[in-house]
Amino acid sequence: MTPDVNVLVASYRADHPHHQSARAWLDDAVAQAASGRASLMLLGTVVTGLIRITTNPKIFKEIDPLQDLTDFVDSLLSCPGVQFQPQGTNWPNLRQVCLTQQVSGNLVTDAWIAATVLQSGETLCTFDRDFSRLLPADQLFLLKP
Repeated sequence: MTPDVNVLVASYRADHPHHQSARAWLDDAVAQAASGRASLMLLGTVVTGLIRITTNPKIFKEIDPLQDLTDFVDSLLSCPGVQFQPQGTNWPNLRQVCLTQQVSGNLVTDAWIAATVLQSGETLCTFDRDFSRLLPADQLFLLKP
C-alpha cells in the first residue's frame, strides 16, 4: 500500500478532521508491513507534500516543526517492511496517464503519484476521489472521511 499526501497529513495532524480514520489505516498498514502481510511504500512526492502542507501557515494556523515531521517520517521508515521510493523513472507512465486522462493543473502531481503506483504495482490509499480516474480500481483504496 502507498498512502497519499492527504492520508499522511491527516494521520500526522491530530487536529485534522479525518485524523482517526487515517491514523487507524496507517497503524494497520505499518502492522501489516511489519508482519510481512503487505508492503508499505512512502513516495518521495508524498513525503514532500506532507512537509509542504504541514509547514504552510496559509493551511494550518499552527505549523509543524520540521524536526517533528522528519521524526514522523523516520519513525515510519524505521518499521520493518516500510520502504521509501524517491522520484523514479516514471516518465513513460506519467506521460501515459497525463495523455489518456488529459491531466493538467493541480492534477499533475496526482498523475505523478498514480504513475509511480502503476509502475510499482502498489495500491494507493487516499481520501481523494480524483484518483478514481487515474488508477484502476484494484490499485486504489478510498478511505471514508
